[in-house]
Amino acid sequence: KDKETKKGKKGKKVDKRVTPTGKLKRLSDEKILKLWRKKCPELQDLWDLDSDVTTWEGLSFEDGGEPGKRRLTHIELDDCGISGDLPEEIAGFDHLQVLALDGNDITGIPAAIGALASMEQCYLSNNSLESVPPELGDCVSLETLWLNGNQLTSLPKELGNLVALETLDLSDNELETLPSELANLDLLEQLDIYNNNFKKLPKALAPGGSMEEEGCDIVREEP
Repeated sequence: KDKETKKGKKGKKVDKRVTPTGKLKRLSDEKILKLWRKKCPELQDLWDLDSDVTTWEGLSFEDGGEPGKRRLTHIELDDCGISGDLPEEIAGFDHLQVLALDGNDITGIPAAIGALASMEQCYLSNNSLESVPPELGDCVSLETLWLNGNQLTSLPKELGNLVALETLDLSDNELETLPSELANLDLLEQLDIYNNNFKKLPKALAPGGSMEEEGCDIVREEP
């Protein structure tokens, strides 16, 4: 599969962020990246603290802006060995459009991910996730979501709130069923669900169900 490439979008500048502690702070995207680096040994090896943050590998920023206040739009760090939980501070990346972290060893996604209202593409395949938070359903701009190749046993019903979603890959997990709310995804064009442990599926997602009748391609067998 090829990830789409999208150009950065301009947006209204917002300086104040609500941190996970609930306190208003003035944290630039660059400061948040430095916090993430401090918590993640793999990023310490990848990102040189003496270099300009906007030159760090796997990152793209909006054009222009004052030094230290440039807005992050893309994180593309596939196969970088990143381990552990993603930090709650990612909630501050309010202009982020693409989060691509395939092929790492990420074990947890914070509830704070729900603050990423501008995110259109989220790639978390081939990690070590056993669950995803209900707040992922708050990312209402999401068009593409890859969660394949993890150890997911269930999904939150809130994923049915992703009204813009067009592609959802849930293959190669340990899912036993799917939330019936996925049938609310009217724009969904492709749903990959092969290589799971399904015991029963909601009627709408079963073969010949309403989702397929309405044009969603449900891929049940590995291509």
